[in-house]
Amino acid sequence: MQHGVTEELLEQVDHYDTSTLPEHQKLALRLADVYLSSPSGMSEELKQALLANFTSAEIVELLLHLIGWTRNKAMVALGLELDEVRHQVY
Repeated sequence: MQHGVTEELLEQVDHYDTSTLPEHQKLALRLADVYLSSPSGMSEELKQALLANFTSAEIVELLLHLIGWTRNKAMVALGLELDEVRHQVY
């Protein structure tokens, strides 16, 4: 594993709701789940918990990371390679 990631940590992330992870990490993972599955379905409870545990700037930073990590999802789903698309466009 890299950067201190262990199998135990990955198991906790997979089951974060019942894990011993700190609350702010669980909230960040909840935000990721909502962002990836149904952004418009974010509960008021989650919004309030995020605002109580993170600054607005920190929430924006988390969202920007999520956007960066997921920007290629549509291309992967379609089986497209960026270099092939660039070649066809230019």
